[in-house]
Amino acid sequence: MLKKISLAALLTTALSSASALTVVGSATLVDTATVQSGTITPKAYLTYLFGGDRVTGTADGTSFAYGSATPGAAMSSADHVWLQYDPAIFMTSGNVALTSLLAIPAIDHGWTSGNTGEFWEPFEFRIWGCTSAELSSCTEGHITDVYTRGVDDLGPGKNADDFASVWAFDRPYTIFAITSGDRLLGSPQGGLSPGEGEIDALAITNPVPEPAEWALMLFGLGAMGYVARRRRLLG
Repeated sequence: MLKKISLAALLTTALSSASALTVVGSATLVDTATVQSGTITPKAYLTYLFGGDRVTGTADGTSFAYGSATPGAAMSSADHVWLQYDPAIFMTSGNVALTSLLAIPAIDHGWTSGNTGEFWEPFEFRIWGCTSAELSSCTEGHITDVYTRGVDDLGPGKNADDFASVWAFDRPYTIFAITSGDRLLGSPQGGLSPGEGEIDALAITNPVPEPAEWALMLFGLGAMGYVARRRRLLG
C-alpha cells in the first residue's frame, strides 16, 4: 500500500533539499547558491558614485581600524579598505551593463575558519540593480555563488574578504546600490545588521569586451536589424 505523506512533510523535505547548496559554515542563504572552495579574480572594479556615511577604515577579519581614505578610494578595489553604510552606496559599471557582479565583503570582526563564528558578517549587505541612482528604481539581486577564500588568500588582511558572493540580477544594469540587511535564512526584519555594515568593493568577474569588440558587436546587431527590416519589406 502507498503511505500517505503529509503536506508538511513534503515541504520540510523540499526545504531541506533546497537549502543543501546554500549552507556556508553556520550561515544558510535564502538563495540556492554554489559554494566555491577557493578564490576568484576580479576583471575590473565598479566606480563609486555617492552614498555611505563617509566612514572608512581597514579590516583583517578579526579587527578593524578607522582610516582617512575617501569613499571613492575605499570602494575602488579589493584592498581591505571599507566604506560603511547606510545610507545606501551607489556604484556604476560605466557603459558596461552587467547581469551579475562580485560583492567583496570587509569582515572587521568575528572571523573564524569555515565561517562558524559571526556567520552573518560576510553577508551583511543587499545588492540592487538600478535604472537610476535612487533606491525607488532598484530591484534586489540574489546570490548565485560564494567563494570561501574571497579574492586575497595571501596578504595580512586575507581573511577579511572571505565568502565573497556573486550576485545576479533580473536584467542588465549599469547602476547598483548597496544597503544593509542580508539574504540569510531566519534573519529578523532588516537582517542581522540592520542600518549598518561595511563593504570593500564591487567587481566584474567576466571579461570586459574591448572597445573594438563592442563596436563589432554593435555593428553585428545593426546588420541583423537591417536584414530583419528588409525581410519584412520584401515579405
